[in-house]
Amino acid sequence: MNSMKNRIMRYLPLLAISLSTMSCSDFLTLKPEYQMNELGFYQNESDFETAVVGLYSGLQSYGQNLIWMNELATDNAVFQLANAETAVTGFDYMNLSATNAYVSTYWSNSYGMISRANGILNRLSNFDFNSKAKMQGECKFIRALAYFQLVQLFGDVSITELEFSSPNQIADYDFSRKPVDQVYQLIIQDLMDAESLLSSEIPENKGKVSIGAVKALLGKVYLTRHEYDKSAEKLKEVIDLNAYSLEQDYGSLFSEGNDDKSESILEIEFASGNLGEGSNFAHHFYPNVINMDVFSGGILGGGRCVPSETLWNTYEEGDLRRDAALGNKLPMKDGTTSDYYFCKKFVDYSATTTSDCGVNFTLLRYADVLLMYAEALNELGKASEALLYINQVRQRAGIGDLHGLSQTALRTALEKERQCELCFEGHRWFDLMRTGRTLEVLNEDFKNRGLAFSVEEYELLLPIPQGQIDIDPDLEQNPGY
Repeated sequence: MNSMKNRIMRYLPLLAISLSTMSCSDFLTLKPEYQMNELGFYQNESDFETAVVGLYSGLQSYGQNLIWMNELATDNAVFQLANAETAVTGFDYMNLSATNAYVSTYWSNSYGMISRANGILNRLSNFDFNSKAKMQGECKFIRALAYFQLVQLFGDVSITELEFSSPNQIADYDFSRKPVDQVYQLIIQDLMDAESLLSSEIPENKGKVSIGAVKALLGKVYLTRHEYDKSAEKLKEVIDLNAYSLEQDYGSLFSEGNDDKSESILEIEFASGNLGEGSNFAHHFYPNVINMDVFSGGILGGGRCVPSETLWNTYEEGDLRRDAALGNKLPMKDGTTSDYYFCKKFVDYSATTTSDCGVNFTLLRYADVLLMYAEALNELGKASEALLYINQVRQRAGIGDLHGLSQTALRTALEKERQCELCFEGHRWFDLMRTGRTLEVLNEDFKNRGLAFSVEEYELLLPIPQGQIDIDPDLEQNPGY
């Protein structure tokens, strides 16, 4: 009996979310538009549109959480505050535990998006209206994205495409962790379904999932799986859409008014001045220094994820991207500067607080596609052709073309190019994992920084959150934790 009770308690959040309601003492309490309970809801197309808006809202947390593992845990960023915060320094020093709050957030946020998507998809099957296929495609894409994060961070994970309407269904369902290959089968199938469901037209609003976003993510999934022929094919389809192009001004991709740029494939939308709709990138990306003069009202940064000296020194001489994205001279109130690194990406300098920034976060953009395509071509033995695509990105950066590189040399060049082009956009950890370079690169960086920390093999996967295991002891922990 206790085992069944624990299983039901563990998955009650899935039941609650699948009913499109948040926990509260009274099920009939009125909610915001996108958190309606199912009583009297899902009656028409407008109801489903509201539910899909709620699904997109989960991407805001997804985007903001990318910085911990993908930036702070890598050579791109460091923790600047003098007083250690265990949840954050655990990533900086790769000393993570199963009780880390951000590890738990990765898990719960991803499954929250999955459960919302399941709820909408299962109810859509009973309706027929003009935008049904589009909504199904959006839901399948977001579910695939959530599983893609989970499988890369945790390895084997629980999977479900169901919506639960009773505790008994939860008790009877097999929530054991499924092999990585099985998770990827679901991800790829969802993206293939989305590809068939969405219109071939690219909408002007880059905050919505499009056929270009689906193809780009599917290309990234295949690349992660080392299925280079499939990856190259899908990424070339994105290029051949002729719907995207590199912005001439690199810095404009990350500053106020960056909505719907020609380079953007999929954005996570933020808005300042609206309760809960702004981002906190400025808070984390700027140092915490008394008398700094950056934000209005004397507001300080949080210093939790600032650029490293390693990243600053990675850029070639004359690379326009460094000064557009990063800084090393922090303005002070007395008119001087102090030697602190900071990141300018996605920072809204007009916001009244550093946790209410309205600059959109770019989840997928064309430069990423070009570099992924070059990587896939290189792994297929087509280094000379791959150079054409990495050089497009370099030309925008104001640095010279690469010529005549071997496959091995081009691998190194692509790793560096992705680091300079995509820093603080949530790619670095996944890039190093995909190429098998995580241990070598990060341990060398620790050594160069004079630190005694190291990354061990088992730490390439995150621990399963202890709170989940406490409720369900049958949920096996990753080795080493």
